Amino acid sequence: MAVEFHDRVLFEKLGRVAIITLNRPDRLNAFDSGMYEGMNQALESFRDDPDLWVAIIQANGDRAFSAGADMNALDANAANGITAALGGLILDDEMVTNKPIIAAVHGHCVGEGVNLVLGCDMVFADESANFMISEPKVGTNAVDIPIKLAKKLGYAKAFAFLTPGDGKDSQWCAGAGLVEVVTAKGEVKSEALRFAQRLCEESGPLAIRAQKETLWRTVFEDEHIAKEKGTEMRASIRVSDDYAEGRRAFLEKRKPGFKGS
Repeated sequence: MAVEFHDRVLFEKLGRVAIITLNRPDRLNAFDSGMYEGMNQALESFRDDPDLWVAIIQANGDRAFSAGADMNALDANAANGITAALGGLILDDEMVTNKPIIAAVHGHCVGEGVNLVLGCDMVFADESANFMISEPKVGTNAVDIPIKLAKKLGYAKAFAFLTPGDGKDSQWCAGAGLVEVVTAKGEVKSEALRFAQRLCEESGPLAIRAQKETLWRTVFEDEHIAKEKGTEMRASIRVSDDYAEGRRAFLEKRKPGFKGS
């Protein structure tokens, strides 16, 4: 039986596999404060349960894994002088758990959806998946995403992914090294589950955890200066005219007129 966190995220146990499901399909699983809190609680529940060995992060709805940050919520906050982010993922700053986490992606995976995927250890995507970093198109910058992309893809591929923010399909992402397995449309969840069950049945869980911890600490533990600089620059961008124009253009579905100020 599934538990629901903040009316946004479902958490279900299937043997030794945790199924974590973004469950806001009416908003294309966009991240508001409740989604952040629900996802973090689900990740902590997986981490703290000794009977669970592998987690899969997936999403409900036909159109999107996640449309990213909820722009309506961001715009409402900005109108009230609030420029802070709507929340944050605990995967941004720490490993959270040395147990493996698999992403199963379909449809649109935008902004914060990509950030969540980058916090996972292995990515399955069906042929409908389209990954996009939308922040530059609304006049702001991502912070955690460039750090993780550089670590996982290398500088050139990360830059191509980020700039100018066009969508990348599953095959491009597989070639770049973000996606490990591309499935037929509609089969990504079942394929990810099949792999998760193989991990539980064929590999020693302590060995898998030791390998993940060694990999993660080797790759990610020197990112703090980059994050501090990106966060500092985003704070100034969030009060700029360009960011206000970017939000309005996004909500009005038109091309923005950025001025660099």
